[in-house]
Amino acid sequence: MKTLHGFSRKGWVTLAAALLLGMGLAGCEGDDGKDGATGPTGPTGPAGATGATGAAGANGLNCWDLNGNGLGDLATEDINKDGKVDVNDCRTTSTGYDTASLHKGYFTENTYTGTSQCLYCHGRSGDDVMKTAHWKWEGTVSGIKGFEGTIHGKKDLINNFCLAVPTNEARCSQCHIGYGWGDKNFNFGNPKNIDCLACHDQTGTYKKVATPSATQPIVGGPDMTTEALQKVAQSVGANGGVPPRSTCVFCHSRAGGDDNVKHGDISTRMGFAKATDPAADPAKYLNRSEDVHMGYDPVAKKGGDMKCVACHQVKKDAAGNLIDHGIGGFMYHSVDEGVMKDCADCHGAATSIHVGTSVETIVRTHGRLACQVCHIPTFSRKVATYVDWRWSQAGFTPPTGSTETHPTGCSKTPTGVAADGVTQRSTYNKMKGCFTWGTNVRPTLRYYDGKWNRMIAGFNDKWTTQPVDLGSPSASYKDAAAKIYPFKKMTGNQVADKGNKTMFVPHLYGAAAGPNAYWSKYDWVGSLTDAANYLPAYNAGAQVFSGAYEFVETVMLLKVDHEVAPKEMAYGKNNGCADCHFSGQIDWTALGWTKDPADGGTQTLP
Repeated sequence: MKTLHGFSRKGWVTLAAALLLGMGLAGCEGDDGKDGATGPTGPTGPAGATGATGAAGANGLNCWDLNGNGLGDLATEDINKDGKVDVNDCRTTSTGYDTASLHKGYFTENTYTGTSQCLYCHGRSGDDVMKTAHWKWEGTVSGIKGFEGTIHGKKDLINNFCLAVPTNEARCSQCHIGYGWGDKNFNFGNPKNIDCLACHDQTGTYKKVATPSATQPIVGGPDMTTEALQKVAQSVGANGGVPPRSTCVFCHSRAGGDDNVKHGDISTRMGFAKATDPAADPAKYLNRSEDVHMGYDPVAKKGGDMKCVACHQVKKDAAGNLIDHGIGGFMYHSVDEGVMKDCADCHGAATSIHVGTSVETIVRTHGRLACQVCHIPTFSRKVATYVDWRWSQAGFTPPTGSTETHPTGCSKTPTGVAADGVTQRSTYNKMKGCFTWGTNVRPTLRYYDGKWNRMIAGFNDKWTTQPVDLGSPSASYKDAAAKIYPFKKMTGNQVADKGNKTMFVPHLYGAAAGPNAYWSKYDWVGSLTDAANYLPAYNAGAQVFSGAYEFVETVMLLKVDHEVAPKEMAYGKNNGCADCHFSGQIDWTALGWTKDPADGGTQTLP
């Protein structure tokens, strides 16, 4: 082998390999380089299985539980010596802890967050409220002929205003004394769903949301700023916590979707505060001429300024303590709840109190006339009411380029005067149809003994003749216990199943019952299909949609008990018999006479 300066070619190759190997080993032993940038986060993995429900927490201490044993110990914890241990024993004799101050103080130190705070002290009241018809919108029937002993109520009755509750809960429940009733799955057994403020607000400012939004997503939740809601919460202990007129009127005046439109004798004016200044604006207070019990005349210094609960009472024990939250005055069901005061309870017998007056003979010879017949000569004397509603004209869209606002056949007058006495409400609404307004309406008279004919969804909802009777007193003069009472007569037309002659429950609002709410799509077929798929619900039965619909004439009567006029305005006071007889103002045939009995009419029933 050829050598170079003593090294063979093989030696040079071996030396070169050794040098390269040494250089390689030296590179591996050098410092690590800097870490590279963190890569993007990978996608979230699938959620793991839900863990087991934890054990229930221990009950909190009641404010009266001084020894913390969870029991009401009469010997040591009945502080006020009333024979029971309850929230009233949490108060001291100091005025700093009276009912009003206690609630105001608590909600000054704590932000109002919901009913749970009320239940800390009033848990038993929550259980009590959930038993009431005011909460359940149903109860054991005693006043609907043929349904006695069953469970029914507002939840499943059909009317000719907004038609029915099922499928439309999210809109109807803005006047429910609860939060979150958006569909038939609402939990009526959870006391945290109760809205205590709906009845106990003392400021007259509390409002519930009509349409849930991002700001207030809870159906029927408070529709107020945080600051305003806090003031409402602070107020609930004032006036002994007794509901003022304003809380009752907030809901009951708006039945049917607008002020005074349904019953005709309960407007928002009845929630106005009493005025004592003779120079006060009459548009801003309820005068006794509008309702002698609730109104007040600051000039004459007369009027009752009474709360609703003066007549619609709860039951109390002999000492005046609340027994339960049931309120008197339900007609169709739950008539045993609360105490409903009648005229005679305060005024005495009609024949006695009219002795020596100009109407003594009229009263003595008309023993089957209820007091309201003469003392509510007209209703809706200030605020207009609906007397007819045409659902068939809903959904009108004017032709391109047209400025027309009403469909053919829908009169633009008379408009409906609002509570301020100035604002006029339209006769047409695209969502609802065409309305006829009435003011100073004379009531329709019928015999009444506490029993009604009412149509219930899924039960007696078929019709054969028009107008379809959706609600009327079932009595006649042949029923010895029946008296003549005043009613509002409401007529209209509404959607029905054409194929099987069923008065249908349409889906009008919201998405809980399906995608075809009429107020969104203006499609009656879709609306009725949604409803058929949704029912049965509550105690309403199923309804089968044939695929074809029509509009049928309907009529219903609503009992009139409010807007009692001052005695100087009563029938018989000024015109004697002519206020009712010889004037053509009474539908005598509906009462069972061939014509006016003072003009020779005879009774028609055997």
